[in-house]
Formats: sequence, structure tokens, C-alpha cells
Amino acid sequence: MNSNKELFKYDRIEKAKKVLLELFDVDIYFLENNTNRKREVIDARRFLIYYLNRELKIPYNRLQDHIKGLHHATAIYQCRKLEELIKIEKPLRNTYNKFLVLANDFDVLETLLTIKRQQANHLNREIYALSNNLKEKRNENNSKSAKDFRDTNRHF
Repeated sequence: MNSNKELFKYDRIEKAKKVLLELFDVDIYFLENNTNRKREVIDARRFLIYYLNRELKIPYNRLQDHIKGLHHATAIYQCRKLEELIKIEKPLRNTYNKFLVLANDFDVLETLLTIKRQQANHLNREIYALSNNLKEKRNENNSKSAKDFRDTNRHF
């Protein structure tokens, strides 16, 4: 069950990154690495940090798993800064809202399909094992029946 939650969270993070790449027209390298100071990259990274922390409840000290070179104090600053900017700048607020809609409107069906496929594979393995057990039992019963038949026919 926990692996399904992790898979779902991972899919949400990947979807958010893809949306940010398209929305801000930035390279994935600059989004995931703390190396570029262009406005578009900073805004995209700030959106990602805020999204990971506030929407996905990833603690500040774990954000470095998703953005290399990010210090937790920087993450705190970026979240506070985005909150301030969203209150003041309407275009930025609209962009963030658009990002949220696109990031959260991700293919829930695709993720559920992945989970269901994993469950189906597990069930198929169980069915295969049960089918083999059933075949073995049938073979035992058939050989037992054949033996019983031979034993009863010997008397004649």
C-alpha cells in the first residue's frame, strides 16, 4: 500500500516538473539544479518548491532530494517569498493557479492504471500458481482413478 502512495507522489512530482517546463520554457537541468538565476528558472523552481512543500507535504529538509543544491533555509525563503508575491502580483498568482490546475489535473487515471496493472500482475501470478496446483491435483486424481480402475479390472 505504501508503495502505491509513493508511486502516486512520484507521478505528481514528475507531472509538476513537466508542467513547469512547458509553462516557463525552461530546461529540466536548470529546474532540478540550483545553478541558474534567470527569472523564468527562479519562478519555476520557486513554484516547484512551494508545490512540493505545501501541496505534497514534503518537509523543507527533504526538498533537496528533488532540487540539487537546495538548502532548507533557501526553501523556507522561497516559500515565503512566493506567498508574498502571489498576494501582490496578479499575473504571478494567475500563473501559479494555472500551474496548480495543470499539475493537479494530471492523469489520475494513468496512475490508477499503473497501480491496477501491478495488482493484476500479482493476481495473474496467484492464478497461475493456483492453476498449477489444480492441474497437479487433477493429475493425482486421474492417476489414482486409473490405478483404481486397473485394480478393479484385474479381478475379472
